[in-house]
Amino acid sequence: MEDYQKAGIQFDPLEVARTIGQPLDPRKPFPKLVTAVCNTEIANAEDHTFYFDALLETDKVLVITANGEVVQENVTIDTPVQLTFIDLASPEYYIKLTEWATRKEDVLARKNKTINRALNSYETYKVITLLDAAATTAGNTNTLRSGVTRYQFTDLIIQLQQVQQYGDKYVMPIGADIWKDIVLWDFDDNKFHSPLESLKALDVELVRISLGSGAAQFNLGTGPSGGSGGTTAATDILAATTSYLVATDTEMGKPLLWVRKNLDQVKTLGGVIAEDGDEIQRVIFASPNPVTVTGTTRYLAIAMTGWEQIAAAVVNANGISEFVRS
Repeated sequence: MEDYQKAGIQFDPLEVARTIGQPLDPRKPFPKLVTAVCNTEIANAEDHTFYFDALLETDKVLVITANGEVVQENVTIDTPVQLTFIDLASPEYYIKLTEWATRKEDVLARKNKTINRALNSYETYKVITLLDAAATTAGNTNTLRSGVTRYQFTDLIIQLQQVQQYGDKYVMPIGADIWKDIVLWDFDDNKFHSPLESLKALDVELVRISLGSGAAQFNLGTGPSGGSGGTTAATDILAATTSYLVATDTEMGKPLLWVRKNLDQVKTLGGVIAEDGDEIQRVIFASPNPVTVTGTTRYLAIAMTGWEQIAAAVVNANGISEFVRS
């Protein structure tokens, strides 16, 4: 490291972590889908578990366990279910030491956006996982009707009938193929009414997940945190042929619960958050020494990884409907 310090290519990993790991934008603390379909809570740093208590008769909830699986738990009055916090970690990202030494723009800000985008993708994927499990549990799964080749307005009404008892306002995460079908409703089915007006009249808000003509993807690790450990595989956040209809004003509020933990200052781990005591929900760890990265060429770089802890559950599976356009 001394040769690089003499050349002016020195860095302080704690300072890197402090600079890049600032509190999230308070105007947009959660990804769009999490905000749209989840009741969001923030747990204290010292909390190791989060309890959800039922206000009605015996009920069932779907929770994400420490190994990333979704399981069903029974909840009764005065017998709350315990939600376990799980780790979410981004892949390991790199800043070349040559870029760091000759930077003409804020490379840390750019990597910060990349890490937050990765963690947001993981959070959105976990929400989709819960929506899928909820629709299956409730029996609210739908496919193309006989003789039909696309998602039609009638299919939306069928989904509304399945969940209308649990709300008057709805959020609809959609894949690229479903979005295309909806956009073409006025051309294929109704020549006089726009899809936007039809959805507005039913109080349905579309949330596009897919990009372009295919499914939005991210690299999901084989470990339970989805981070850089083990092998990674390109994974669809939401299949292009799938959509969900979510009633968002149920008797218990939105049908999903999403909890993110505040994290203490972690100086000894190389993840300093803020000297002024502000707690944040995501930590950035920077490598204490330059690492050698091997790709098409070898280079020295600073390695950075994002990390957070979340707990999540479906508190009303009946308010969720799924449609798969095969």
